[in-house]
Amino acid sequence: MLVACVTFCLAVQVSSGAWSAGFFAYPDEPSHFVGAVMVRDWLASGRWLAPLEFARSYYDHYPFFAVGYWPPLFSVVAGLWMLVAGVGRQQALFIPAVCAAGTGWLVFQFVRRRVGIVAGFCAGAVYLSLPAVRQWMCTVMVDHMTAFLCIAAAACLLRYLNQPVLWNGILCAVCCACAVLSKYSAAYIVALPFLAVVLLRRFELLRKPSFLVQPLVVALMVGPWALWTRRLVSSGLPSEGEAMTVNRAVVFVVETFQFFPPVLMAVVVLGLIALLVRPGAWREDFVVLGLLCVGHLAFLNLSPVDPDQRYLLAPVAVLLVASFAGWSEVLALLSHGGRWASVISVFVAILTTAFVVFEFSRLDRAPQDPIGSLVAFIVKDPPRAAQRIVVPEDLEGPFIAEFLAQSRHRPDYYLLRPNKILAHSDWFGLNYSSVFVTPDEMLAYFRQHPVNLIVWNEHPESPLTAHVRLMSEMLRQYPLSWHKVLSLDSPGGSPPSLTVYAYRMPPQETR
Repeated sequence: MLVACVTFCLAVQVSSGAWSAGFFAYPDEPSHFVGAVMVRDWLASGRWLAPLEFARSYYDHYPFFAVGYWPPLFSVVAGLWMLVAGVGRQQALFIPAVCAAGTGWLVFQFVRRRVGIVAGFCAGAVYLSLPAVRQWMCTVMVDHMTAFLCIAAAACLLRYLNQPVLWNGILCAVCCACAVLSKYSAAYIVALPFLAVVLLRRFELLRKPSFLVQPLVVALMVGPWALWTRRLVSSGLPSEGEAMTVNRAVVFVVETFQFFPPVLMAVVVLGLIALLVRPGAWREDFVVLGLLCVGHLAFLNLSPVDPDQRYLLAPVAVLLVASFAGWSEVLALLSHGGRWASVISVFVAILTTAFVVFEFSRLDRAPQDPIGSLVAFIVKDPPRAAQRIVVPEDLEGPFIAEFLAQSRHRPDYYLLRPNKILAHSDWFGLNYSSVFVTPDEMLAYFRQHPVNLIVWNEHPESPLTAHVRLMSEMLRQYPLSWHKVLSLDSPGGSPPSLTVYAYRMPPQETR
């Protein structure tokens, strides 16, 4: 089943064109990729005792990562994998694919123990076929890793409750710590063992060393990193979060159910109702998974984040497991001692196959990437190595990530972000101000701080910020200083948008 899940996830990535797409799916995607490559290059450099010095030097070349604001696990795992498999978008996408497959496999395991292997296979297939699950497995994002580790922590906790020995306690604590180190939104998982023990009235475990060692293991794994980066954690969070209200909680719950297509949503809701009205079916697995789902949604409600389906992968997996468990109770009553069990299993398998095929046929192809060929034009010219290059202001992250994916001698290029060198703003783009007032001032800056290339994205119809407008005017008014070396047509036949300008000092600057 695990091999089938991994194969399915890789097939989704290939069929959707994710391997050859650019880093456009979400603004955080380039940063996760660059951070992972940075960790890979640090491990390969041998400078293991000076990670901060290496990161600062790396940022001078590729200024688009936020390791420290984000916990390090995704970057470390992806970096280690790239040491073996090489650097590229395909290699980076292997991590979310495996993590999504791991969650699908855990869904299979939970349902199999309740209902049987056929139902377990169907539940895993349905989870991996959900549109949002497919969408986020095709991006270099950390959310599938976090969901997998949270569900894995619940599975390890159930294992510990069945066999409360030291090894199982340590394994549960390691899973909890890894979940937190993948994303801080999983911090609630640390309280899951204590709440489960109390709710299940397993008070004797509170005195066992195998239980008492768990918070110690989590503190040893998470504590040093949290203390080292404590000043960075809130950098990208709003100063004032959303108030925790009933309406906000309802929004998160509704967003979770909207993961499912309408017909499947009705099936899931009916299955949950069937499970809730039969308290005799509430076993330890239902209690632990229910605590995970409630804790996850409550933590999101407390956090200063907007409802987003990528945050809800773990609760969706829990709802799917609970729904299958509920329907098993209903079907057990209707099958009169199991006479129709095999017929029902075949019927469910046929419906699941139809759902998977239908959803797979609706895969959207990733948009054409105009950046790859432009970066290849620059990278294939060896004399351009170590040059200073200004990347497009609205495509900073995708460009920097593409340079890393294609470059083989990192760090080499010095990539400059217009939003950092030509303007000032906060994390959210607010409190904006341009550094320069006239094109002449901007040209004087580039004479004092020479760059070799400017890659520019023309916006003839969109409103321009001050530094973008000044840059366009400078490139137009000083053709002897900045000459075009490449223009690429935008997809769809529109006028050229991406243009590469090279700098040369003219005998006399004229306008």
